[in-house]
Amino acid sequence: FFTCRTEQQYLQTLDELGQSSETIELIRQLAYLQAFFLKKPQDAIQLLERSMNLALTAIKKAECKTDLADIYLYADDIWEASLLYSQVEKDFPDDPIGHQAKFKNAKLTFYAGNFKWARAQLNVLKAATSKLIANDALQLSLLIGDNIAADSSFDPLSLYAHADLHIFRNHMDSALLAIDTLELLYGKHPIADECLFMKAGIYKKQRKFE
Repeated sequence: FFTCRTEQQYLQTLDELGQSSETIELIRQLAYLQAFFLKKPQDAIQLLERSMNLALTAIKKAECKTDLADIYLYADDIWEASLLYSQVEKDFPDDPIGHQAKFKNAKLTFYAGNFKWARAQLNVLKAATSKLIANDALQLSLLIGDNIAADSSFDPLSLYAHADLHIFRNHMDSALLAIDTLELLYGKHPIADECLFMKAGIYKKQRKFE
């Protein structure tokens, strides 16, 4: 109920102020709310696609395009998501927005189970000028490397990636179910420690601090 009421407030505000470069942040926030909390990705996609026709700066357009890619990934259209991430990466190769798009594309590849290619892209990003992205890339690269080396089968890592994708989509119960399955089948696998850390992060988001 709260999120539906919030959506109506956004829509009313945009109706009053209009959709323009001055209200683009409100548009982006509304699209995120619609996709990730109200499970209305098509509404969010249409909203962001319309925003691409506004008189935006190149950076703002790239931010909207990245948001749009995120929502396509939410909707399980990985090819469209990858295409949009790649466009942003190509347009801004030396800018943090381009590095972020490259990282998101590498993570999409991780979600899809193409671990070696994902790691190759992440290793390039370890030298990114954005320290936060470089650290995230290093962390995920190490996780992939450690767990590829630990087992000739990628099944545990695939389940982990599946759980991580559920977290991205804000499907926390499905993520917990995937982690429980992983722990049940591969409880002694080295990735089990990462599963505990992932669970802790989910419970923190759910404010289940105990």
